Amino acid sequence: MNEEREKLYGIGEVAKLTGVPIKTIRYYTDIDLLPATERTEARFRLYSMTAIWRLQLIRVLRQLEFSLEEIRAMLVGNLSPEMAIDWQLEAVGQHIDQLQRVQQVLRQAREVGQRPGQSIDSLYQLGLALSENVSERSHFVTSKLHALVEQANLPAEWRCQLLEHFTWHSPETLTSRQIAAWTEVVRLLNDPAFAEEALRFNSSSEPQAGGVMDIAEYNRQALELIQRAQSLAVQGVSPESEEAQELLWTWIRLVAVSTRRAITLDFVRELSARLPNSPSDIMQRFWTLMAELSGREAPLSYKEGFDLLASALRSLLARPRALKAVLDAPAKQAGRPGSLT
Repeated sequence: MNEEREKLYGIGEVAKLTGVPIKTIRYYTDIDLLPATERTEARFRLYSMTAIWRLQLIRVLRQLEFSLEEIRAMLVGNLSPEMAIDWQLEAVGQHIDQLQRVQQVLRQAREVGQRPGQSIDSLYQLGLALSENVSERSHFVTSKLHALVEQANLPAEWRCQLLEHFTWHSPETLTSRQIAAWTEVVRLLNDPAFAEEALRFNSSSEPQAGGVMDIAEYNRQALELIQRAQSLAVQGVSPESEEAQELLWTWIRLVAVSTRRAITLDFVRELSARLPNSPSDIMQRFWTLMAELSGREAPLSYKEGFDLLASALRSLLARPRALKAVLDAPAKQAGRPGSLT
Protein backbone atom coordinates (compact mmCIF):
# COMPACT_ATOMS: atom_id res chain seq x y z
CA MET A 1 0.00 0.00 0.00
CA ASN A 2 1.47 3.35 -1.06
CA GLU A 3 2.11 5.90 1.69
CA GLU A 4 0.13 9.09 1.39
CA ARG A 5 2.31 11.79 -0.23
CA GLU A 6 3.04 14.83 2.00
CA LYS A 7 1.23 17.90 0.87
CA LEU A 8 3.43 20.63 -0.57
CA TYR A 9 2.58 24.30 -0.81
CA GLY A 10 3.37 26.87 -3.46
CA ILE A 11 5.14 30.09 -2.52
CA GLY A 12 1.91 32.09 -2.66
CA GLU A 13 0.19 29.68 -0.27
CA VAL A 14 3.14 29.80 2.10
CA ALA A 15 2.97 33.58 2.09
CA LYS A 16 -0.72 33.49 3.02
CA LEU A 17 -0.16 30.90 5.77
CA THR A 18 2.76 32.70 7.41
CA GLY A 19 2.26 36.37 6.56
CA VAL A 20 5.79 36.52 5.14
CA PRO A 21 5.95 38.37 1.78
CA ILE A 22 6.61 36.30 -1.33
CA LYS A 23 9.67 38.42 -2.11
CA THR A 24 11.17 37.60 1.30
CA ILE A 25 10.47 33.86 0.96
CA ARG A 26 12.07 33.86 -2.47
CA TYR A 27 15.14 35.66 -1.08
CA TYR A 28 15.52 33.19 1.81
CA THR A 29 15.37 30.35 -0.69
CA ASP A 30 17.91 31.97 -3.02
CA ILE A 31 20.45 32.31 -0.18
CA ASP A 32 19.74 28.72 0.90
CA LEU A 33 18.37 29.75 4.29
CA LEU A 34 15.00 28.18 3.41
CA PRO A 35 15.59 25.55 0.74
CA ALA A 36 12.57 24.60 -1.33
CA THR A 37 11.38 21.07 -0.60
CA GLU A 38 10.78 20.40 -4.28
CA ARG A 39 10.39 22.19 -7.59
CA THR A 40 7.87 21.56 -10.30
CA GLU A 41 8.85 20.84 -13.88
CA ALA A 42 8.30 24.55 -14.46
CA ARG A 43 10.76 25.31 -11.64
CA PHE A 44 8.10 26.63 -9.26
CA ARG A 45 9.10 26.32 -5.61
CA LEU A 46 7.19 23.99 -3.35
CA TYR A 47 7.46 23.83 0.44
CA SER A 48 6.59 21.17 2.99
CA MET A 49 5.04 21.80 6.39
CA THR A 50 8.50 21.31 7.91
CA ALA A 51 9.83 24.09 5.66
CA ILE A 52 6.90 26.30 6.68
CA TRP A 53 7.71 25.78 10.36
CA ARG A 54 11.35 26.64 9.55
CA LEU A 55 10.14 29.84 7.92
CA GLN A 56 8.07 30.67 11.00
CA LEU A 57 11.15 30.18 13.17
CA ILE A 58 13.20 32.44 10.89
CA ARG A 59 10.47 35.09 11.05
CA VAL A 60 10.41 35.04 14.87
CA LEU A 61 14.21 35.16 15.10
CA ARG A 62 14.28 38.12 12.71
CA GLN A 63 11.69 39.89 14.89
CA LEU A 64 14.12 39.34 17.77
CA GLU A 65 16.71 41.07 15.56
CA PHE A 66 19.00 38.10 14.99
CA SER A 67 21.01 38.51 11.81
CA LEU A 68 20.53 36.11 8.92
CA GLU A 69 24.01 34.67 9.47
CA GLU A 70 23.27 34.06 13.17
CA ILE A 71 20.02 32.34 12.21
CA ARG A 72 21.83 30.18 9.65
CA ALA A 73 24.42 29.17 12.24
CA MET A 74 21.69 28.20 14.73
CA LEU A 75 19.76 26.20 12.15
CA VAL A 76 22.78 24.14 11.14
CA GLY A 77 23.90 23.67 14.74
CA ASN A 78 27.01 25.84 14.65
CA LEU A 79 25.59 28.25 17.21
CA SER A 80 23.67 27.14 20.27
CA PRO A 81 20.38 28.94 20.99
CA GLU A 82 21.66 29.77 24.48
CA MET A 83 24.73 31.57 23.13
CA ALA A 84 22.71 33.29 20.43
CA ILE A 85 20.23 34.55 23.02
CA ASP A 86 23.06 35.86 25.20
CA TRP A 87 24.51 37.73 22.24
CA GLN A 88 21.15 39.15 21.32
CA LEU A 89 20.39 40.21 24.88
CA GLU A 90 23.66 42.15 24.88
CA ALA A 91 22.84 43.72 21.52
CA VAL A 92 19.33 44.64 22.64
CA GLY A 93 20.73 46.19 25.82
CA GLN A 94 23.11 48.31 23.77
CA HIS A 95 20.26 49.30 21.46
CA ILE A 96 18.08 50.32 24.40
CA ASP A 97 20.95 52.34 25.84
CA GLN A 98 21.42 54.11 22.50
CA LEU A 99 17.70 54.90 22.26
CA GLN A 100 17.78 56.31 25.79
CA ARG A 101 20.72 58.52 24.82
CA VAL A 102 18.84 59.74 21.78
CA GLN A 103 15.81 60.42 23.97
CA GLN A 104 17.93 62.51 26.36
CA VAL A 105 19.33 64.62 23.55
CA LEU A 106 15.92 65.12 21.91
CA ARG A 107 14.37 66.24 25.19
CA GLN A 108 17.16 68.73 25.76
CA ALA A 109 16.92 69.90 22.15
CA ARG A 110 13.19 70.52 22.57
CA GLU A 111 13.86 72.55 25.73
CA VAL A 112 16.57 74.58 23.99
CA GLY A 113 14.38 75.11 20.95
CA GLN A 114 11.72 76.73 23.09
CA ARG A 115 14.09 79.44 24.34
CA PRO A 116 14.06 82.75 22.44
CA GLY A 117 17.25 83.49 20.58
CA GLN A 118 18.50 79.89 20.47
CA SER A 119 19.92 78.93 17.08
CA ILE A 120 20.20 75.74 15.10
CA ASP A 121 23.84 75.68 16.24
CA SER A 122 22.73 74.74 19.74
CA LEU A 123 20.78 71.76 18.38
CA TYR A 124 23.82 70.70 16.39
CA GLN A 125 26.05 70.98 19.48
CA LEU A 126 23.66 68.82 21.51
CA GLY A 127 23.61 66.26 18.72
CA LEU A 128 27.40 65.90 18.91
CA ALA A 129 26.78 63.71 21.97
CA LEU A 130 25.53 61.00 19.60
CA SER A 131 28.07 61.61 16.87
CA GLU A 132 30.74 59.07 15.99
CA ASN A 133 33.02 61.99 15.13
CA VAL A 134 34.95 62.12 18.39
CA SER A 135 37.34 64.83 17.18
CA GLU A 136 34.43 67.16 16.39
CA ARG A 137 33.02 66.71 19.89
CA SER A 138 36.45 67.29 21.42
CA HIS A 139 37.01 70.37 19.27
CA PHE A 140 33.76 72.00 20.37
CA VAL A 141 34.64 71.94 24.08
CA THR A 142 38.34 72.71 23.55
CA SER A 143 37.65 75.70 21.29
CA LYS A 144 35.20 77.18 23.81
CA LEU A 145 37.69 76.79 26.68
CA HIS A 146 40.54 78.20 24.61
CA ALA A 147 38.43 81.24 23.71
CA LEU A 148 37.94 81.94 27.43
CA VAL A 149 41.66 81.55 28.15
CA GLU A 150 42.54 83.94 25.32
CA GLN A 151 40.23 86.57 26.78
CA ALA A 152 41.54 86.20 30.34
CA ASN A 153 44.00 88.75 31.70
CA LEU A 154 46.96 86.36 31.99
CA PRO A 155 50.64 86.52 31.03
CA ALA A 156 51.68 84.67 27.90
CA GLU A 157 53.49 81.91 29.84
CA TRP A 158 50.40 81.08 31.87
CA ARG A 159 48.11 81.35 28.87
CA CYS A 160 50.14 78.79 26.90
CA GLN A 161 50.08 76.28 29.77
CA LEU A 162 46.36 76.77 30.34
CA LEU A 163 45.63 76.25 26.64
CA GLU A 164 47.42 72.92 26.84
CA HIS A 165 45.65 72.02 30.08
CA PHE A 166 42.25 72.91 28.61
CA THR A 167 42.62 70.68 25.55
CA TRP A 168 39.90 68.09 26.10
CA HIS A 169 39.69 64.67 24.44
CA SER A 170 36.24 63.11 24.32
CA PRO A 171 35.63 59.42 24.98
CA GLU A 172 34.71 57.36 21.92
CA THR A 173 31.13 56.84 23.11
CA LEU A 174 29.25 58.72 25.81
CA THR A 175 27.23 56.83 28.41
CA SER A 176 23.73 57.95 29.38
CA ARG A 177 25.17 59.85 32.36
CA GLN A 178 27.82 61.45 30.18
CA ILE A 179 25.20 62.53 27.65
CA ALA A 180 23.29 64.22 30.46
CA ALA A 181 26.55 65.93 31.46
CA TRP A 182 27.22 66.89 27.83
CA THR A 183 23.87 68.63 27.38
CA GLU A 184 24.54 70.67 30.53
CA VAL A 185 28.10 71.50 29.44
CA VAL A 186 26.78 72.74 26.08
CA ARG A 187 24.30 74.97 27.89
CA LEU A 188 27.00 76.39 30.20
CA LEU A 189 29.51 77.04 27.42
CA ASN A 190 26.85 78.97 25.51
CA ASP A 191 25.76 80.92 28.60
CA PRO A 192 27.21 84.47 28.77
CA ALA A 193 26.92 84.36 32.57
CA PHE A 194 29.27 81.37 32.65
CA ALA A 195 31.80 83.08 30.37
CA GLU A 196 31.67 86.19 32.56
CA GLU A 197 32.24 84.17 35.74
CA ALA A 198 35.08 82.17 34.16
CA LEU A 199 36.83 85.37 33.10
CA ARG A 200 36.29 86.95 36.53
CA PHE A 201 37.71 83.92 38.30
CA ASN A 202 40.76 83.60 36.04
CA SER A 203 41.53 87.30 35.62
CA SER A 204 40.93 88.58 39.12
CA SER A 205 44.53 88.58 40.33
CA GLU A 206 45.90 90.36 37.22
CA PRO A 207 49.28 88.61 37.00
CA GLN A 208 51.96 90.64 35.28
CA ALA A 209 53.76 89.46 32.16
CA GLY A 210 57.33 89.85 33.42
CA GLY A 211 59.02 87.41 35.78
CA VAL A 212 55.81 85.77 36.96
CA MET A 213 55.95 82.57 38.98
CA ASP A 214 55.67 79.40 36.90
CA ILE A 215 52.02 78.32 36.76
CA ALA A 216 52.86 74.76 37.80
CA GLU A 217 54.61 76.02 40.93
CA TYR A 218 51.79 78.48 41.60
CA ASN A 219 49.20 75.70 41.31
CA ARG A 220 51.21 73.44 43.62
CA GLN A 221 51.50 76.08 46.34
CA ALA A 222 47.90 77.25 45.91
CA LEU A 223 46.57 73.70 46.25
CA GLU A 224 48.68 73.06 49.34
CA LEU A 225 47.48 76.32 50.86
CA ILE A 226 43.78 75.70 50.26
CA GLN A 227 44.07 72.15 51.57
CA ARG A 228 45.51 73.54 54.80
CA ALA A 229 42.70 76.10 54.94
CA GLN A 230 40.14 73.34 54.39
CA SER A 231 41.63 71.32 57.23
CA LEU A 232 41.44 74.29 59.60
CA ALA A 233 37.88 75.04 58.57
CA VAL A 234 36.78 71.45 59.17
CA GLN A 235 38.37 71.65 62.63
CA GLY A 236 36.28 74.74 63.36
CA VAL A 237 39.24 77.11 63.67
CA SER A 238 38.16 80.74 64.00
CA PRO A 239 39.05 83.21 61.20
CA GLU A 240 40.54 85.48 63.87
CA SER A 241 42.86 82.74 65.18
CA GLU A 242 46.61 82.96 64.76
CA GLU A 243 46.60 79.87 62.52
CA ALA A 244 43.99 81.30 60.17
CA GLN A 245 45.67 84.70 60.02
CA GLU A 246 49.09 83.16 59.30
CA LEU A 247 47.56 81.12 56.49
CA LEU A 248 45.87 84.25 55.18
CA TRP A 249 49.22 85.99 54.92
CA THR A 250 50.70 83.00 53.12
CA TRP A 251 47.92 83.36 50.60
CA ILE A 252 48.44 87.11 50.25
CA ARG A 253 52.17 86.59 49.67
CA LEU A 254 51.42 83.94 47.04
CA VAL A 255 49.24 86.37 45.12
CA ALA A 256 51.84 89.11 45.51
CA VAL A 257 54.61 86.86 44.15
CA SER A 258 52.52 85.69 41.21
CA THR A 259 51.53 89.25 40.30
CA ARG A 260 54.86 90.95 41.11
CA ARG A 261 53.03 93.33 43.43
CA ALA A 262 54.11 94.92 46.70
CA ILE A 263 51.98 94.08 49.71
CA THR A 264 50.35 97.40 50.58
CA LEU A 265 47.10 98.43 52.20
CA ASP A 266 45.62 99.13 48.77
CA PHE A 267 46.75 95.74 47.53
CA VAL A 268 45.08 93.92 50.44
CA ARG A 269 41.89 95.92 49.98
CA GLU A 270 41.98 95.15 46.28
CA LEU A 271 42.23 91.44 47.01
CA SER A 272 39.22 91.63 49.28
CA ALA A 273 37.20 93.45 46.66
CA ARG A 274 38.25 91.55 43.57
CA LEU A 275 39.40 88.05 44.39
CA PRO A 276 36.62 85.45 44.50
CA ASN A 277 36.10 83.86 47.87
CA SER A 278 35.88 80.46 46.20
CA PRO A 279 34.95 79.01 42.82
CA SER A 280 31.31 79.88 42.27
CA ASP A 281 28.63 77.21 42.08
CA ILE A 282 28.51 77.56 38.30
CA MET A 283 32.29 77.04 37.94
CA GLN A 284 32.30 74.12 40.36
CA ARG A 285 29.39 72.56 38.49
CA PHE A 286 31.21 72.94 35.17
CA TRP A 287 34.34 71.15 36.37
CA THR A 288 32.23 68.43 37.98
CA LEU A 289 30.52 67.87 34.62
CA MET A 290 33.85 67.83 32.79
CA ALA A 291 35.14 65.22 35.23
CA GLU A 292 32.06 63.11 34.47
CA LEU A 293 32.71 63.43 30.74
CA SER A 294 36.34 62.42 31.21
CA GLY A 295 35.56 59.51 33.53
CA ARG A 296 37.30 61.07 36.54
CA GLU A 297 36.27 61.79 40.10
CA ALA A 298 34.57 65.15 40.60
CA PRO A 299 37.02 67.80 41.88
CA LEU A 300 36.73 68.97 45.47
CA SER A 301 35.38 72.49 45.94
CA TYR A 302 37.27 73.30 49.17
CA LYS A 303 34.45 75.75 49.79
CA GLU A 304 34.96 75.81 53.56
CA GLY A 305 38.66 76.53 53.09
CA PHE A 306 38.02 79.44 50.73
CA ASP A 307 35.33 80.77 53.06
CA LEU A 308 37.75 80.64 55.99
CA LEU A 309 40.36 82.69 54.10
CA ALA A 310 37.71 85.20 53.02
CA SER A 311 36.45 85.57 56.60
CA ALA A 312 40.01 85.93 57.89
CA LEU A 313 40.64 88.71 55.38
CA ARG A 314 37.44 90.53 56.31
CA SER A 315 38.38 90.19 59.97
CA LEU A 316 41.82 91.67 59.32
CA LEU A 317 40.44 94.60 57.33
CA ALA A 318 38.02 95.32 60.18
CA ARG A 319 41.04 95.83 62.51
CA PRO A 320 43.06 98.70 60.98
CA ARG A 321 45.75 98.70 63.69
CA ALA A 322 46.40 94.97 63.34
CA LEU A 323 46.51 95.33 59.57
CA LYS A 324 48.99 98.23 59.75
CA ALA A 325 51.18 96.30 62.17
CA VAL A 326 51.55 93.33 59.88
CA LEU A 327 52.01 95.53 56.82
CA ASP A 328 54.85 97.34 58.57
CA ALA A 329 56.56 94.12 59.63
CA PRO A 330 59.39 93.33 57.12
CA ALA A 331 58.90 89.59 57.51
CA LYS A 332 55.37 89.92 56.26
CA GLN A 333 56.46 91.86 53.21
CA ALA A 334 58.49 89.04 51.69
CA GLY A 335 57.29 89.22 48.13
CA ARG A 336 60.16 87.41 46.51
CA PRO A 337 59.50 84.42 44.26
CA GLY A 338 60.08 81.07 45.85
CA SER A 339 58.49 78.76 48.37
CA LEU A 340 55.97 80.34 50.67
CA THR A 341 55.89 77.56 53.21
